[in-house]
Amino acid sequence: MPGPAETPFLNPLLTYHAEPSEGSELEKAAYSLNKKQKILRLVGQWVSLYGALLKEDPIAMDFLERLTEGVQSDSRLTSMLREQLQDHRKTRISESSYQTSSPAQALNHLNWFTNLEERLGSCQPIRAQDKVLQKYFRPDHTFVSLMLPVNVSVQEAMSSLVNPGGNQVLVKMNSSGDKLQLKLDATAVHTALGLNERLFICTADQVDKLTPLKEQLGPEEGTTDSLEQMSSKDLAGQLSDYDWELFSCVHQVELVYYIFGQHKFRGATTANLQRFMRRFNEVQYWVATEMCLCSELGRRAQLLRKFIKIASILKEQKNLNSFFAVMFGLGNSAVRRLALTWERLPNKTKRIHSAYERLMDPSLNHRAYRLAFSKLSPPSIPFIPLLLKDMTFIHEGNETHLHSLVNFEKMRMVAKTVKIVENCRSQPYISTSPQKSRSDRLSAESAAVRISACSEQSLSLRSPLGIQLYVQNLRVIDNQRTLTQLSRTLEP
Repeated sequence: MPGPAETPFLNPLLTYHAEPSEGSELEKAAYSLNKKQKILRLVGQWVSLYGALLKEDPIAMDFLERLTEGVQSDSRLTSMLREQLQDHRKTRISESSYQTSSPAQALNHLNWFTNLEERLGSCQPIRAQDKVLQKYFRPDHTFVSLMLPVNVSVQEAMSSLVNPGGNQVLVKMNSSGDKLQLKLDATAVHTALGLNERLFICTADQVDKLTPLKEQLGPEEGTTDSLEQMSSKDLAGQLSDYDWELFSCVHQVELVYYIFGQHKFRGATTANLQRFMRRFNEVQYWVATEMCLCSELGRRAQLLRKFIKIASILKEQKNLNSFFAVMFGLGNSAVRRLALTWERLPNKTKRIHSAYERLMDPSLNHRAYRLAFSKLSPPSIPFIPLLLKDMTFIHEGNETHLHSLVNFEKMRMVAKTVKIVENCRSQPYISTSPQKSRSDRLSAESAAVRISACSEQSLSLRSPLGIQLYVQNLRVIDNQRTLTQLSRTLEP
């Protein structure tokens, strides 16, 4: 499935000459006009799918400009499009109070990107050519920050960090101390970092001596005091608001890049998809972390009940991705073994939790989840890991080419899966949290940057902004061994 950069240059209106072998000149003209309209609809769908990604591709933009010239040079097609634009204009005027340009002016300045909406949220899509702040740590835990392209290679990053010819290597290390030396031709390693993973630059003989940063180990104290002041509804609302910002940044084609291999598509990035997947892991480990850091049995039981309530609200909000994340957190072995805590749950809450576990049952290819999800209307957020699993099976179980021809049956199966994401976002998401203006969002961003320099108590934990800052700055322990040790300390 080629991306915009791999699309060969074609101008269908200038090269397509198919006509029926029989019929009058009028019938042939009508046939040709109908075919050209279908081509324009197909190109329109292509632009709608790839959106702003095409603006970054000079070949695609040249193609659209040439196509526009072809449209304007065809008097019959121009006349028909002008009539269609006039009908759309009448509809818009009847629905709004502003005056639009005339059909002739609109056609003279044909803009394929007219219907693309500009994002106004605090979370913006990451593009392949963007530069992002990247941190590279030394063995003594000092670091260097550089603004580098998203898709920068390890070789290019190293040339910016050290003098050429040295014995330096770039290593990725997680909170457990597991290390992986990165190959020089690897790209986009910074945006592909997992939860609590960091990049270290050192000499080859220093690799074995590297130790995780203190920030990688996660918090030493829980936030039970803060969570007790926040309502489950407000927490779930802010979780969904942030998830929708991240989910909206993920372009459908990123799923294809991720499964088929980003390196096969020039100028491609999966940074937004990876960020959304990292958020899933962050939420599930947040639940496990808070449970294992709450030392008092009574408060821990109340916290467990609160997380089940949050899962229930997330399900009602049709945010199944975070619903699964919370449930996975509760299903973590370090949490499941807290028998005294689970015993304190009311019977009604236990029944609700059991029902949710049945929804997560993986048997029969996750039949329970698939049936439940099929009944949901948009907007909704699907369980992304399962979607990627489906696409992986399709990709690995079917050849991309058969007898030197594209396997279109495989492409249809991939497209059907990708279309699930498009359908989930076919209706606008309406936040259940108190509405925030753009200035509030910008203030929240600034405050998030300064959060380490100010006291968390300076913001009301009950306020939307206070809850928003908490939800978007979760600190978690993702080392399973550490979580298990904490759990055994709570309930030997």
